[in-house]
Amino acid sequence: MPNVSLTIFANFKIDNEERYLRMKDSFISFKDISAEKWVINIRGSYKSDTFDFLEEHLGEKLYHYDLQSSNGWFHDTRVMLKDINSDYIFFWIEDHINMADVTIYDNILKDMCENKVDHFIYSWWQKSVLNKYEYINKKETNNINIYNISDRNIRIIEKKIGTHFMPISVVSISTNMFFKKIVTSNHPKLKRWPRETPFDFEKRSSDFEFFPFVLSFPKFELFANIDDNHGTVGYSLIDRGLYENRMTRDEIKSIEFRKSFNYYRLLKTIFPNVIWKLLVSIFVYIKRLVYTYG
Repeated sequence: MPNVSLTIFANFKIDNEERYLRMKDSFISFKDISAEKWVINIRGSYKSDTFDFLEEHLGEKLYHYDLQSSNGWFHDTRVMLKDINSDYIFFWIEDHINMADVTIYDNILKDMCENKVDHFIYSWWQKSVLNKYEYINKKETNNINIYNISDRNIRIIEKKIGTHFMPISVVSISTNMFFKKIVTSNHPKLKRWPRETPFDFEKRSSDFEFFPFVLSFPKFELFANIDDNHGTVGYSLIDRGLYENRMTRDEIKSIEFRKSFNYYRLLKTIFPNVIWKLLVSIFVYIKRLVYTYG
């Protein structure tokens, strides 16, 4: 099999010192991965520091962008696509840390290529994420488990778990074609997240226009999040005692979202849980209208 090519892609906002330090730690954890280029857009008040740091370590491998248009994350990412022509694209999220020997990614890319995997989720290695796929058939290599995400298999999983799930993630390695299919789509029509964020890249099992595709997960942990337990108590690196707890997740949110985050916490303490859930549902719908129509 010929060697496959890999681009590291990121379009992130680094706007406080803690976010900057975590980005540096994340980068150092996998900087020696076999990637031909790093195509990075940097936003936020620490963008100059971030650029200087990455340029020092990457040199000519760094393709640097300074985009922050009012049209949002997807528009700016589409501008960057002209520099991304590799077989696979590693979507770098700066608050996840690699814990594996980076040479393993060569084997994973080889497995992806040989088994025509479209999308590989490299983090959130948790039972709550992985167990739902036990209800459908899998193929496996020494490094990855492989699943066909078809309409039929989606229905099987949803029936077993009683809700939708998220088979497409930002913490991923995707084929060039699959990555660009997502980035160039205008999905969802009614946006779930603010336009300056990347999270509408992630797709639910009800987003049928992106299926079928071939999904895979590692058979061992690769990356983990620094401070987000993602529904599993003790999952984050801070909770495991593997990362210095300089600032809690809530403290970072209070800096980055300021008044809105503190106001949200205050209101949650005032209303009974049932009423609060109803208010949140209404508020979410209103927010999606605002995200879409601005």
